[in-house]
Amino acid sequence: AGRALFFSLPGRTKAAMASANHRFLHDFTVSMQDNIGTLLNIKNCVINQMMQDRALLGQLFRKCGQAELDFLTNSGLWFGFMLGIIQMGVALFWENPWALSIGGAIVGLATNWLALKWIFEPVNPTKVGPFILQGQFLRRQQEVAKEFSAFFANNVLTSEKLWDS
Repeated sequence: AGRALFFSLPGRTKAAMASANHRFLHDFTVSMQDNIGTLLNIKNCVINQMMQDRALLGQLFRKCGQAELDFLTNSGLWFGFMLGIIQMGVALFWENPWALSIGGAIVGLATNWLALKWIFEPVNPTKVGPFILQGQFLRRQQEVAKEFSAFFANNVLTSEKLWDS
């Protein structure tokens, strides 16, 4: 009924209504763009979702940092083994009851420190002879950015979740 009423109106009236509608939508859109920060706070949306579903952050880390997590695990095994051999040699010749505890702490710290250095440093590609050195995570920056953005687009910044925030 409403549609039939609109089409039965004179041409000038329909044109005036269309013009008013166009002007309203234009002004409304511009106003939304000018005030988007008060209408939609992406930062709060992301924080709220991560706090509501903490497993989401774990999924994000596993998706984007799985290669580095695997490296950390594997390097910990091998670095720890090599440094443990040295620790064993020290314990054989230095009969201090604290030698193994202190050595274990040093081996753990050294292993983690070295693995984290290899993951994140050097920041910029550095040429050393025929080799180019760069932190593993940074070397995969393009791949990680794609995984990160796809994760956020599909799991965090969906239209439904943005609307609810």
